[in-house]
Amino acid sequence: RAATSENAGARVALVAGALAVSLARDVDAARAFVGDIALDDVRYEAMERCPENQYVPNKQKTTCLRFTARATNAVKGRTIESANVFGFVEDAQGNSAATVNADGNSRTVLASIDAPIPKGESDVHFVVTVFKDSLENNGPLRLKAFKAVGSVADIDKRFTPFDACEVDPDSCL
Repeated sequence: RAATSENAGARVALVAGALAVSLARDVDAARAFVGDIALDDVRYEAMERCPENQYVPNKQKTTCLRFTARATNAVKGRTIESANVFGFVEDAQGNSAATVNADGNSRTVLASIDAPIPKGESDVHFVVTVFKDSLENNGPLRLKAFKAVGSVADIDKRFTPFDACEVDPDSCL
């Protein structure tokens, strides 16, 4: 039994060593999740049309807004490649206006910032799809707790934009 126990210990040490080497080689994976980026002076404007490849769940009941915000990137003094935007968009009655968070109870990604965010302060832009009724009949919208969380552009590119048929299946019939 002692020999079996020694062999098991050696196997565990071998696996742990291989894992450590693997992790040390792939340090860039740790960059996938960097700190928060403050978003202040968040404002929006209606868009005539949603951008190509923007997910629009129902063209009759939703619309796209172009948001602009002042980003403060203090993440270890470097440019952030891309980021995910979090926050809450509510109508005047306190209902969620964001289509990706219809009940307003989850902290979900509202949009992506696909452009680099330099060190310090800069303006960023992103698009959020909202319910038309919230915007047109229960506006102006209230914007709460906005922030961005840095990501790595290579990881974000894995999630390619929707093609025309995914955005509007009826157009491909």
